[in-house]
Amino acid sequence: MTCPPSKKIISGSRNKREIHRAGWIVMDSFNTIQNGYLETEDGIIKGVYTGTPKEACIDHGPGVLMPPLVNAHLHLELSALKNRLPFDKGFQFWIKSLLEQRHTLGEEVLIREAKEAISDLLASGTLYVGEISTLGITKLLIERSGLGGIFFQEFLGSVIEKGFTRKNDILSFSLAGHAPHTSSPDLLRALKNQSRSEGLPFSIHVAESKEESEFIFNKKGTWADFLTLRGIEYETWDIGSKTPVAYLNDIGLLEPLTLAVHLLDITKEDIDILARSQVKVCVCPRSNQNLHDRLPDIERMIKNGIRPALGTDSLASCDSLDIFDEMAFVANHYSGLDPRTVFSMATLNGANALGLGHLTGTLSKGKRADFIYLPLDANNENQLFERIITNA
Repeated sequence: MTCPPSKKIISGSRNKREIHRAGWIVMDSFNTIQNGYLETEDGIIKGVYTGTPKEACIDHGPGVLMPPLVNAHLHLELSALKNRLPFDKGFQFWIKSLLEQRHTLGEEVLIREAKEAISDLLASGTLYVGEISTLGITKLLIERSGLGGIFFQEFLGSVIEKGFTRKNDILSFSLAGHAPHTSSPDLLRALKNQSRSEGLPFSIHVAESKEESEFIFNKKGTWADFLTLRGIEYETWDIGSKTPVAYLNDIGLLEPLTLAVHLLDITKEDIDILARSQVKVCVCPRSNQNLHDRLPDIERMIKNGIRPALGTDSLASCDSLDIFDEMAFVANHYSGLDPRTVFSMATLNGANALGLGHLTGTLSKGKRADFIYLPLDANNENQLFERIITNA
């Protein structure tokens, strides 16, 4: 992790009133207070104020209090694969190696490393996650961790599955279809219908690779061969002559309770579809750079009214799950993005993507009293946001 070493992760007391003061308070990207304080009670923010409190307070120092970070897409069960897979031999070779290594390592090692990764997440200031699990082995870890967000049980293939779903206040349990090129349309509709019936987000990888796009458009190619080897029958799938985004739109999956992840290999028309459908979007630029040597068109998404969240994918595809690292990467590779926009991607956009905007994403009245303190010096608001997102 490269975030400032003196960072503090703060949770307001769940059973008493507290006052927290700092040199800066970032409520959200466009509401910042210099020399202010938060009033919390029973773990909820009761108010945010300018000036010095007239009563005893917890004075954190001249730095900044900011909302906790949201990692809207990650695979904790792949944490043990860090530094074990090559990035330079193509996406399909990476997937093949991942499946082999995951099997070889065994469940005990996968669980141990996932538990360590959760500790690192919490220490980095990421308190809310969209965890994707195919094996299901991280469900209990997430429940016991103190993390909020959504645990997505992921399915692929053609067999219609009914997964466990439950909508809670802080941590909910929902479903994910792996991707349009690995999951039948009937399975995807069934999973989507179950999650939608309970008002829960549904997650799916979309347009991550050229192999995926080729398969969906042509119904053949190297990915078709790979599915055949894996025993997944795709001949009856209603694909062909369309992009992955258009295909998912045609089968009714794109709507505000769907979280579409990656969106690397998309067209202008795809972006129009995403914007019209009001689907939620999560991008994972570091993973995309490592696995595909290209980046999502975040600027075009934003110009079309899409508000992408940030995810890290997994330690099998990048070197940390730290959203501070992801923000710094975005700042370095997207010079046209305002630092405030990048900050929103890591906070409010992620909260909204997981259906948690009423709980977190900003430091404002009624939100949970969870926040980060960073010991940053800044002369003005613009410099403050630049330093936050670049780990300066």
